[in-house]
This record gives sequence, C-alpha cells and structure tokens, in this order.
Amino acid sequence: MDNITLKDILNPVDPKRFWLHYWGKKHLVIRRNLFKTLFKWNDFNNVMNNYPDNLNHLQVLDYDGKGKSWCLNKVKSGKLKLPMLSKEQLFEFWKSGKTFVLPSAEYTKEKFVAICNEFERYFNRGTVNIYCSSKKDAVGFPAHCDQTENFLFHTEGKVKWTIYENSAPNREPGKIVDEFVLEPGDLLYIPQYRYHKAESLTPRISISIHFANKKNQTLKKFNITAKGKGMYRPKWYDWVPKDLYFNKKGYRKNEVPKKFRMGGSNWKKTYFNNLKR
Repeated sequence: MDNITLKDILNPVDPKRFWLHYWGKKHLVIRRNLFKTLFKWNDFNNVMNNYPDNLNHLQVLDYDGKGKSWCLNKVKSGKLKLPMLSKEQLFEFWKSGKTFVLPSAEYTKEKFVAICNEFERYFNRGTVNIYCSSKKDAVGFPAHCDQTENFLFHTEGKVKWTIYENSAPNREPGKIVDEFVLEPGDLLYIPQYRYHKAESLTPRISISIHFANKKNQTLKKFNITAKGKGMYRPKWYDWVPKDLYFNKKGYRKNEVPKKFRMGGSNWKKTYFNNLKR
C-alpha cells in the first residue's frame, strides 16, 4: 500500500501545477472517483460500536445546542465538566442530527497511513480527522480558518462548501469567492489560514487529512523527503496469517482449492483422502 504517490492523490491534476498555482495560494477542487471508498458508513458503524474503547478523542459538535462540543478524552480527564455518555445516549445524539468527529484516525485504515506517508515527504507530520453527519443541516463549524494545509476527501453524501476571500490574521472571512457541492470521490484542497465553511446537504462523511508546512519550505528551496527517510510514522503491519491460500501473483484467494470443492462424483473421496494425510 506504500506505493500511493502524490500523482495518484491529485489525479488528474499534475503535481507541478498544484505546487506552482495552488499551494498556499488558492483552493482546488478535484472531481473524480478515486478514494471514494476510503471510509464508508460500514467503517463508521464498526468504529462507533467500539465505544468507548479506541475512541478516546471522539467529539460531538454542538452537544448542548449552543455550540459547545463534547470531547471524550476531556470528559474522562475531568478537564471538561460534562457527563460521560453511555453508548445508548451517544446513539440518541447521533440520531438527533449531530456531527461526530473522529480525530487522530490515521491508523483506522491502511490507506490513511499510505496517504500520510506520501504527503509527509512534502509536509510535516499530519493528522486524519473524520467528520460524520447523520442528517441534512447537521451543525458543524462556522466560517473559520485552520493552521494547516487541508486535503478533504469526500466519501459519503453531499457537502456544500463556501470559500472566502480572507485568510488569517484577518479576523473576518470577507466576501465569498466560491461555493460548490462535493460528492463521493471528490477532493478539496484548502490552503492554510484560508476561511471556509462546510454545510451538510445530506448525511455525509468527509475526511480531513491536514499537515503543517515544513520549516522554510519555498518553491525555490523545496525540500522533498526521500521515501523511508525523515519523519516517517510507525509502519502498518499486515497481521493476516501468511499460510492462507495464494494465487500465482501472491494475492490471497477467497475460493476453496479445487481439490476440496464439492462437485463431481469423486469429491468426497478426494476430500477424505486429503484429511488422512
């Protein structure tokens, strides 16, 4: 899975064009079907059913209807004076139309690790945050800006995005410069400090993979870390047993080998003879 390249991620936009015309300057929308299965509703279902285990950073946006967020790790530590939610209570919040955030989700999927590894050749260490909304118009963040370069992969539903003219340190977003709707497979790049806003038009999953720039990184002095060097994150290991059946190309086979298949007049004899060996 480590063979994902920047060219794959930005396809069909050439990486050179991205660096010259978009990086740190303006947003970029890429419409295609790549990575549309990066994290789907079944993945969200599996993750949430582990609650509260392995979900230490889970957030519920607009928990109280007044803009306050509920954060599992802060509730556990006592830093946030809010009640601990049972699994049933959390599910009721989800059904009511809240937006859930799964921060620091890099090791939820193997492809997240591979994408981060490739991006981190050009940027500093990154983070994966997964935004999941259960209904249309689920409350998210108001217009705001982030301190990181943000790549947003859309895998479920439709999201309306608004991009504004101003960037930090301006305290106001300013005029709207672009509005568009993104669907599964679409990718959005937002430069650091640029004001933006996302609105759910349907239940949705959006994945924010964001990175700080390398120190003193410029187009004239552009530092690309060689693969396997620098700030590489811990490796993703394949824990699948190696004694499963493989085909000639090395891929795992789902079907039973022919000698064990039912069918024909001699399958029982073949099967039991092999058991005796």
